[in-house]
Parts: sequence; C-alpha cells; structure tokens
Amino acid sequence: MIKLKDIKMYEDYIIEKRRDIHMHPEPGFKEFRTSKLIEEELIKFGYDVETGIGVTGVIGTIVGNKKGKTVLLRADIDALYMQEENDVPYKSQNDGLMHSCGHDTHTSMLLGAAKYFGDNKDLINGTLKVVFQSAEEGPMPGGGSFVVEGGYLDDCDAVFGLHITTKYKRGTIHIKKGPAMAAPDEFSIDVVGTGTHASAPQTGNDPVVTASQIVLALQNIISRNISPTSPAVISVCTINGGSAFNILPEKVRLGGTIRTLDKDVRLHIFKRMEETVRHISEMNGCKSELNIIKAYPPLINDHKMSDFVVGVANELIGKENVVLLEEPSMGGEDFAYYLEKKPGSYFWLGAREPNLDTVYYNHNPKFDIDESSLLIGTAMHINIVTEFLK
Repeated sequence: MIKLKDIKMYEDYIIEKRRDIHMHPEPGFKEFRTSKLIEEELIKFGYDVETGIGVTGVIGTIVGNKKGKTVLLRADIDALYMQEENDVPYKSQNDGLMHSCGHDTHTSMLLGAAKYFGDNKDLINGTLKVVFQSAEEGPMPGGGSFVVEGGYLDDCDAVFGLHITTKYKRGTIHIKKGPAMAAPDEFSIDVVGTGTHASAPQTGNDPVVTASQIVLALQNIISRNISPTSPAVISVCTINGGSAFNILPEKVRLGGTIRTLDKDVRLHIFKRMEETVRHISEMNGCKSELNIIKAYPPLINDHKMSDFVVGVANELIGKENVVLLEEPSMGGEDFAYYLEKKPGSYFWLGAREPNLDTVYYNHNPKFDIDESSLLIGTAMHINIVTEFLK
C-alpha cells in the first residue's frame, strides 16, 4: 500500500494543475487548451499518447516492466456554462464558464497519479491506461461513448473512476454497490390543438387542458405502472404555450427528465409515456409528438470491483472514513458506458471543508473544495492500480 506520506511530494503539482485548469474552463467537446496541457504532461511522463478521442479526449498508456493485466483510470475534463462567484486567486478567467462540478480536480488528481507512475514504472505489473475524457456534461451523447465505441476498453480488465463532492466531508470515500446512478434521459412533448377565443372553447381543441392532463397522467406511470421497489422519476420541468389571456393557443410544449436505475424499467416508461401522450391527445382532439432524448445508461457498479475499492480505501484512510451508501443517486454520469463494457467501480471523494457555515454543492456558482482532499484522490488512483495489478 502506497501511503499518503509516500506521495506528499506530488501534492504541490496536483494543486498547481488544478488551479491552472480551474482558471481556464472549457465546455464539452471544446476543451482544447485543457487537452493540450494533458497531452504535454503525459508525454513528459513517458506515456504513449493518443488525442482527439471524442474531439478533445486524451488517452495515455504506459506498460510496466512485467506482463500482466490492464487497468483503466478515467477523469472528465469539461466545465459548465456558469458564471463563477468565488473570489479566489484561481477564479475562472473565461466569462460564463466554470469548473463547478470539480472536473478540474478529477483531471489534476489523475495527472498526479500518471506522474507518479511515470516516475515509478517498475510498480506497474501490467499496463495502465489513463483516460481524460471530454464532454461528460454533454452535449449528448457525451465523451464516454466515443471512448467505448473506439475500442479503447477492449483490452482492459477493469475500469475505475471517482467524483469529488462537497456533500461529504474531506478525508472520506463513499461508494454504492450495484445501481449507483440513474439514466438521465430528457423528453419534450408538443401538443397541437386548434386555437380559438377563450370565451368559446368549444370551437377549438385546447392544448393547454390536454397538456395539463398529460402532466398529471405521467405521474401515474411512476405510481401505478412501476414497482415501488424500483426507483424512477418523471419530472415535467417546463411548460410553454400561449401569449394572451383570452386566446387558447395552437400549441403547448412540455419538457422534462426521466430518471431510472433499471434498463427494463427505463424501456417500460418510454412505452407507457408514448401510450399516455397519444391517448390523452386523441381524447381531446389534439395531435401530439413525444421526443425522448436517450442520455447515458444507468451506472451500475460491479460488486466485486466495489469490494476491491472499499478494501483499498479501508487500508488507505481507515474503515471509519469509508461509507457504503444505501441509496443510489438519481443524477447521471457517462462512466456508465464504461461499466456496461467492463467490470469496475465509480466512487465519491469527500472534499468539504470542516466547520463551514454554508456549504456550496457541485453545480453551484460558489462551489469550491478543500484542496487537501486531492492527495487522497490521487492516492486512491495509485493504490487501485498497484493492488489490482498484483
């Protein structure tokens, strides 16, 4: 086991790179500066480097002195369209963009691990792949699909990733075995009727009433068509239609998200949504079009690989700091593509400073992390590799 004190000399490097990347956030498929920085660093470390995966993704490969298995570590590199509100020396310099989900930390922690193995190649009893993936936040289909479809996982025996969060205190690791994150699908529904004066609704076909009935009926799918033991969510988040108080409009558009943790439940909800929208529209004399935008699949952690991660974390930071989560997150993550292809596990790294009066979570314009947590993330990467390749 590589202890935290054994890699303390890498901490300044990790923080320096994190702050550099934080100051220069770039959105999905446009992470050109970030990609170039990663490429240059990996070449310096002695990796074979391939670029342009999913436009801006970078993959480094290093082969140890002994033949063995192949393990893959992944970090996402994209930022969000958000104006940073923190007053820090490393504040975003790109207007309207911010690393408010922590991908700057993911990148720097994995760079730290890559640097360590470049310096200690003899500890790699096999092959290590480090994936710096574009566009986890979108646009769809996300950068992970390009990595998987490009065949970069074909020779891998296991895949691992982590996500930093201020939901949990620094110095802790949290993991959920099995279904851990949801498929974050999107949908829109166009309801088209016949516009008329509001004083004579009988002369038209009202898309507002029809859309309202659809909103309520969609909730019945969850409560009456899906088992209570299978978590699922349909949320209608936008309703747009009409421009005057006395005119029934021609069209109403609904928009929202579907969250599921099971592939069969996901497909059943799609089917029931189509039937519900069609039948209610026909009943009211309206036409409708349902458009479902399939996003990432559910993220399902392999039980054996999750037990392995727990074992590594227990030895690194102590059992009292490792938490087995009972409930999954209904958020989405395109590392799910990797886990459909290969066994592996995805876990959370706590990074909340102690004694804060106010905590700002991921995707908040004031999101920031306790940088002392970064060395733990790098140490987890390093020990996952050395222990797995034993």
